[in-house]
Amino acid sequence: MVRGWLIVLGGIATLLAVVGAVLPGLPTTPFVLVALWAFARSSDRLYSMLERLPILKHGLAEASRFEQRGAIRLPIKILSLTMAWGSAAATAYFSGPTHAWLTTIVVIAAVAATLSMIWIPTDVDD
Repeated sequence: MVRGWLIVLGGIATLLAVVGAVLPGLPTTPFVLVALWAFARSSDRLYSMLERLPILKHGLAEASRFEQRGAIRLPIKILSLTMAWGSAAATAYFSGPTHAWLTTIVVIAAVAATLSMIWIPTDVDD
């Protein structure tokens, strides 16, 4: 039963990672990490397939670095926060005051991204 839920979680995370690889504002690496974690505990075949997806090459490289060092490179942190806060600004601008709830959700996500980037150590050894 748990194995099935882990496969579903890994599948959803993989889908979000692929979408994040092509859409600005949606991160790739956190979803790759979740997918790798879920597939490592549920399916060797799906884990291997995930590692071979060309669109996730950069996200997988950063996930591997994170697994090895427990840290994220500074350029990745800057890019992540720029995209998060850029998305918040774009959402606020384009949605206007009639959809303040949407802007609030995106700002909360940007704050969560900021806090996680502060909490996770910065990899200073390139």
